Amino acid sequence: MAWSVDLSRAAGLSNLSLAVHPLFLLHYLFILLQQPGLSSVIAAGDSASQAGKASFYHDRFHGQETSNGEYYDKGDFTAAHRNLPFNSIVLVTNKKTGRSAIVRINDRGPFVKSRIIDLSRAAANKLGMVPFGVVPVTIRQLSLFDRIPLSDSLMQDGEVWDVFGQKVELGSDYLQVWSTEHWKHAFYMATQISLEYHLSEVYILVDGPQEHRNYRVLASEPPDPKERKALESKLRNDGFVQLKQWPGIRKP
Repeated sequence: MAWSVDLSRAAGLSNLSLAVHPLFLLHYLFILLQQPGLSSVIAAGDSASQAGKASFYHDRFHGQETSNGEYYDKGDFTAAHRNLPFNSIVLVTNKKTGRSAIVRINDRGPFVKSRIIDLSRAAANKLGMVPFGVVPVTIRQLSLFDRIPLSDSLMQDGEVWDVFGQKVELGSDYLQVWSTEHWKHAFYMATQISLEYHLSEVYILVDGPQEHRNYRVLASEPPDPKERKALESKLRNDGFVQLKQWPGIRKP
């Protein structure tokens, strides 16, 4: 099932008309409406929000084992929550600034009663909360992609997907903004990056066989060197420390 939808007015992207799966469209609009300055918020089929205080990990925990057996990486977008299932994808919004981050739950905590979530350093940078330590937030578990007929088993090594769940072919050089082993997190993050940084070309590269796979979020850069430098600086300041040039894309 697909819709032919003109998203140019909603997304601020001119002449964009794509046949998209309706749940991808709902997700896209949901992330769009989380951007600072937009007061309207739709649930888009996701769970109810939770409000409270957020803190972030001290750097001394970098490399230590988390509750699900992974190792904490301060440069990744992860978080600890007391009871959400591991690998849940959560949208966290700083209530003071409206800035948001999309994180994956891989640890338990925080163990301070007044706090509801403990964030990685990268996520804290994205929220602009590092100077404050603790900030008021709302969190919402993102579950829409659980109902989309797409899974990692249907993706092949070397494929490239856009944020609407369509396969594309690329041939030029791109900037790798971030990578993850979790495909849903990659699609959520790619959508947010596209909207927040006003990038019309953001894609997910499937890199490796299913059992040893990374999903690389790639973005086209502005042709102007000054604009390109400003974008990269902004991304790094917002916690995307994995930035690197990706020289060409392998075709499926």
